[in-house]
Amino acid sequence: MKLIVHRINETDQNVHIQRNEEMFRKLNVDVRDVYNRDLLRGDLTKADAICLNWFENIDGGSFYMPVLRYIRRIIQMRRIRKAGLKVIFCMHNKFPHSPRYPALSRDLYYRLAEMADVILTFAEETKDGLTELFPKRDYSGKIRVIRPLNYIGAYPPNAGSATYQAVKKFAGKMLIGFVGVISPYKNVELLFRAAKAMAGEDAAFLIYGKPVSPEYQTKMEQMAAGCENAICRFERIPDEEMAPILDVCDVMIMPYDTRSAANSGTGRLAFSYGRTVVSPDIPSMKALPEELLYLYHYETDGEHEAKMMEQLLRAYGDWRKDPEILREKGSSLKALMERDYSEAAVMRQYAEIFSRLDAGK
Repeated sequence: MKLIVHRINETDQNVHIQRNEEMFRKLNVDVRDVYNRDLLRGDLTKADAICLNWFENIDGGSFYMPVLRYIRRIIQMRRIRKAGLKVIFCMHNKFPHSPRYPALSRDLYYRLAEMADVILTFAEETKDGLTELFPKRDYSGKIRVIRPLNYIGAYPPNAGSATYQAVKKFAGKMLIGFVGVISPYKNVELLFRAAKAMAGEDAAFLIYGKPVSPEYQTKMEQMAAGCENAICRFERIPDEEMAPILDVCDVMIMPYDTRSAANSGTGRLAFSYGRTVVSPDIPSMKALPEELLYLYHYETDGEHEAKMMEQLLRAYGDWRKDPEILREKGSSLKALMERDYSEAAVMRQYAEIFSRLDAGK
């Protein structure tokens, strides 16, 4: 099989996609990347199938940009259909995060679901999201629930990392970490309020990541001002810093919006490096043993902060009893990643999918 994998641009270094492509090649799948310009003007007829990750995301930029991206996606999808490609639509989330034009995002999501030959979801519960969005359509024949690859070994140790120096002033405190692109749906604002609420405790926060816009970065910087128990680095975090971040943190925290979030690469990263998380009960977290996590459920935005703080303080209480409580949870989660989210386990699932697509040529 000849498979093309869509990427936004040449600088898109997504580890999830990279590791998947390496695994696909071991299945004797001929893999190559395509970019937006290729889908608009390139020859697609030499491929058999295309894998679409986050293709539904059209937000960002000036107010008119989502409209232009929507039009571009429609053109690209028509070219994909015209080329006769089998389509694998990876449903990473329940819905695009904080869409500026929900009607456009919903229409694009519908078109993708209709066009797809296979819809991949990464947790059993996620597949129900399509039924909620489009109750008159039945996509059960297309949906395949597949575990995503773990990140064990993805980021090597780095003894010379500046992160080790940065956290020395918080030696002896529980370190609560957040890492990744800082977007509104991740509710990092709650972490700054938590940091101020825990200013008198033996706890500190490490918040590393690039905000999605200059305006949002300004907001983050303003909120970080005066948080003496927080270390912030508002920029893209290089790969060589990832392992040290996981190494110094006792627990990771991910206060995501449950209306859109379904899967978390950050959570999988934390587990792969032996760390537990404080997180709302998004589908990928609910797929794991609850006793190993600090999960919470909220119904409204107004109660999110209180529910998060409840579990964060529970984690803090466990740490004060014995820091090994958190480490033991993390070790058990890493063992699960090694067993159920390994390349060997995930490869078997993808082999079946490619076999079905080949048979349907």
